Amino acid sequence: MATHTTNATRGQRKAAEGNTSVAERDPELLRRIYQIMVLTRAVEDRMVAMYKGGDLLGSLYTGHWHEAISVGAASTLRPDDYLAPIHRDLGAHLWRGMEPWQVMASFMGKATSPTGGRDGTLHYGRLDLGIYNLPSHIPANFPVATGMAFAARYRGEDRVCLAFCGDGSTSRADFHESLTIASVQKLPNIFVIENNQFAYSTPLSLQSSSESFAIKAVAYGIPGVKVDGTDALAVHDAVAEAVGRARAGEGPSIVEGVTMRMHGHAEHDPADYVPHAMYEEWAKKDPVELFESVLLDAGVIDADKAKQVREEARQLAIAARRKALADPMPDASTVEEGVYAD
Repeated sequence: MATHTTNATRGQRKAAEGNTSVAERDPELLRRIYQIMVLTRAVEDRMVAMYKGGDLLGSLYTGHWHEAISVGAASTLRPDDYLAPIHRDLGAHLWRGMEPWQVMASFMGKATSPTGGRDGTLHYGRLDLGIYNLPSHIPANFPVATGMAFAARYRGEDRVCLAFCGDGSTSRADFHESLTIASVQKLPNIFVIENNQFAYSTPLSLQSSSESFAIKAVAYGIPGVKVDGTDALAVHDAVAEAVGRARAGEGPSIVEGVTMRMHGHAEHDPADYVPHAMYEEWAKKDPVELFESVLLDAGVIDADKAKQVREEARQLAIAARRKALADPMPDASTVEEGVYAD
């Protein structure tokens, strides 16, 4: 029977009960989650500056206030599990091993990008890291994610597939088709819905009349849980439970992480359709700052360590920009390479 919970602050409540719940966790894992969240923010802040300075080609899509979702979810996987992220999930890419300069090179169409400069903006992934290249039409990654999960089961491999989409994607047919197939086949899928309040400019009130997106899991006969998407521990715990179910052969789950899109749909979008009060309210819920506070209060890191992590992330982002700018553009004579299978 499908389960549904609207507890949006599970991880934060655990932390509020005292440092014991945090202290019982692997401190190295907590420090790495924090490190990648900080790095994600530093790289995207640098890329926003690059966009405004004319370094990038085309648009820039960022994931400010999505760091707890992307990193918290990705941190539950094994290195050989599959990952199908979206344009708000730089943190998942960095967790898995994507280099920041590779991401920047993608937005610059450089030959050193994962696609060799043949695709740009948000279309980057690395199959050697188990990361599927994102298509523009989200959640067109969901049907592929079900295929990856089916392939793993067919081959007898102990792998799961974690896929992300936004709240607007739940209105598309491929979302429902993928959830139906995955649930009927009991595929080892975890579907994370990043509820950031707007599907481009369409608010939640015009997207769905359901009380949440997680409750839609009932229609597929699978579990669905809604958590605070600014709380890295709440996301990690919910996704880890879903990963455990998938790995045990119990089928897919939905995890809805509630956050806010703090920039426009892309950097060219001024997002003047968003009420200013929403920005003011969500500005108090910076997931990077919240998680840093949890770790400081628990003694997992100290103020000096936090300062060091932030400065190292800033320097790494600066170095990534320098390398990506210096990297070559693709050789035009190779334009037909990789078009057809050998």
